[in-house]
Amino acid sequence: MSAAPTIVFIPGASSDEATWDAQKNALSAAHNTAVVNLVDLDDIGAMSNRVLAAAQGDIILCGTSMGGYVALDALKKAKDRIKKVIFCCTSARADTPERKRQRMIDVAAGEDGWRAARQDAAHYHVFLGPRAQKDAALIDVLRETSMRVGYAGFARHQKACANRPDSRDFLPQIDIPALVISGAEDTLIPPEMQQEMHSHLPQSIFVSITGAGHIAHMEDPDSVTAAIARFIDA
Repeated sequence: MSAAPTIVFIPGASSDEATWDAQKNALSAAHNTAVVNLVDLDDIGAMSNRVLAAAQGDIILCGTSMGGYVALDALKKAKDRIKKVIFCCTSARADTPERKRQRMIDVAAGEDGWRAARQDAAHYHVFLGPRAQKDAALIDVLRETSMRVGYAGFARHQKACANRPDSRDFLPQIDIPALVISGAEDTLIPPEMQQEMHSHLPQSIFVSITGAGHIAHMEDPDSVTAAIARFIDA
């Protein structure tokens, strides 16, 4: 009998493996799990290579935001190993020229500007739904995560995201079960972009997390964990 697939969790930009703790801890009792740290990498292809090396045999990928871009690249390389995939608050589109420019402006502001911005709770509001914007404890966790990743990690991830390819044409080839999780209040990657992914994936389920923004798996961890568990166990 072959071993059950390992769930490999993939963090988003300016994040590390701890941001998936709620889901990993909840699912580890019944499933093999792994989580990757991508802080030292600045290329989506190198990131997907690390993801594919994180476990032997069959895997289930679960990526949020930048982690979704990484999951798409892994699927292009090793779809035969990947039995299911979860895309959370992500998109198959490449950056627009305007978004690329903004990323480079943010990096060019330097470490002092980067650090100063993250001391202000309002910096995190763009990532969060209205309810989570009032959650001081969550904002503290996000700030601590930013400080662990550091300015250098931030800059590397901005480069990786800016240089990713457009993968919309690849979506119809992902002929495995897929779950698309959307934060209903996500302003960074709006729900319609996640609906677009859902509409082009042959075997996808769409779940909207009411009230959540771009970090749905941390804003409403119980709802996201329940959606992932239902999908994996189906």
